[in-house]
Amino acid sequence: MNIYLTGFMCAGKTAAGRELARLLDRPFCDCDGLIEKRTGTTIAGLVKERGLAHFRALEAAQLRKLAAGGGRVIALGGGIYPSRRWKKLLSATGVTVFLACPWPELAKRLQAGAATRPLLAGRTQKSLARAKKLYTARLPFYNRAAIRVNTSGLTPKAAAREIRRRIKREYL
Repeated sequence: MNIYLTGFMCAGKTAAGRELARLLDRPFCDCDGLIEKRTGTTIAGLVKERGLAHFRALEAAQLRKLAAGGGRVIALGGGIYPSRRWKKLLSATGVTVFLACPWPELAKRLQAGAATRPLLAGRTQKSLARAKKLYTARLPFYNRAAIRVNTSGLTPKAAAREIRRRIKREYL
């Protein structure tokens, strides 16, 4: 069974995912990181140069490849889970965990890392408002995950411990 971590940008999917993989002695895979490695550019650069549709196609191919293997901790890109087309694949190959984080904390994290986020180009209030609108639209989809863990105020290590506790209690 794969463990799929989902949530909005800066919710902690990569940091908590690495720690969770270490705790469970499983391989860790970051969808966005693997795409960056394969293309030799950042997600922001890729979207700017080739467009969002091209990035989503690469993301889809990467997810199918990762889902085919088992026993991994996989950090999904923020836009994968809200797409209904992935629900069947994800539920058939693993368990989804929503790393929930309230908007005020996400906004602070997003502003700190805005340079690496295509959605926040320019670091303006307008771009942050777009991000909040997207977060609000995606939230109902994220909430459909099998497990919900609030990462607000948690270190990646503490978040990983809570995810592990919940998975062991509910799935193992």
